[in-house]
Amino acid sequence: MNIFNESGALAVSTRLQRLSDQFRKDGQLIYKANNIDFEPKWFPVIYALHRYPTLSIVELAEEIGYSHPSTISLLKELEKEKFIRSFKDKKDERKRMVKLAPKAEELIVRMQPVWEKIKQTIEEITNTTNNLMQALDETEYQLQKEGFFKRYQRIAEQETTDAIKVVDYSPEYAKAFYDLNIAWISAAYEVEEEDKKILSDPDKYILQKGGVIIIALYNGTPVGTCALIKTEAGVYEMSKMTVAAEMRGKNAGKILGNAIIEKGRSLGADKIQLFSNRKGSAVAIQLYKKLGFIEIPLEGQAYKRADIKMELVLNKKAATTAEH
Repeated sequence: MNIFNESGALAVSTRLQRLSDQFRKDGQLIYKANNIDFEPKWFPVIYALHRYPTLSIVELAEEIGYSHPSTISLLKELEKEKFIRSFKDKKDERKRMVKLAPKAEELIVRMQPVWEKIKQTIEEITNTTNNLMQALDETEYQLQKEGFFKRYQRIAEQETTDAIKVVDYSPEYAKAFYDLNIAWISAAYEVEEEDKKILSDPDKYILQKGGVIIIALYNGTPVGTCALIKTEAGVYEMSKMTVAAEMRGKNAGKILGNAIIEKGRSLGADKIQLFSNRKGSAVAIQLYKKLGFIEIPLEGQAYKRADIKMELVLNKKAATTAEH
């Protein structure tokens, strides 16, 4: 047993590549032993076109499970070897079709008995208690349901979600509230006097006016902040929402957003408004939209950087009455 066998699932790609290389190498030896000039890597395309005589390039790529560029690369090789020919679809000239050339058809007749013996050989190798072919079917099915990268993201996000705790602001978080916000503002914009005023004394400018501040803790360390500033009866401005650079893309912003909306509900807010910047905060704006915020006319902004105003209505009846 070597290091990759011992590493378990972590080395699955390496071990599958190792198996693939061995099968390809021995496959070449088999074709050579039968005086057949054929590369194992061509098999998917040749076999697919043998089963389905004419396919578009897109259909072929889907059939063999390869990316479009990889399929094109193989087709170029096969066309050079005169194994396939391509032509425009008579019904749609934008579509490129491919089919086997006579040379390939003749070769397949010679290869079919060899393919049957190859199939028997592989079945002998894989017909074990943990049948490889069955395991491949099951693994491919799982990947069709949810890809490798998507699964990784979900697991990583869940791990982060489990480790994040949202707490109410207290004086011990004053420095973190200031530092985290100054860091993101200064990285993308000019720190304005309104920023300095609120961040330097959140108790006076947020809490004493009926607002709230929440802090996201990751394993006990402050990594995010968000506040609701009361602007009028039933209306709050969502402000000072930020996440530490190392935590971005890990679901922390969504957790903060949902938590501050729930805070708004508990305060009896009819609607929550916010100001942002289309260019500098494009990712944040996408999050706001997912949280339910919609764009409204820009007015009442206290920051030079604000070029978009958004709103989330929590109490439609009360909000409608207030507007009239």
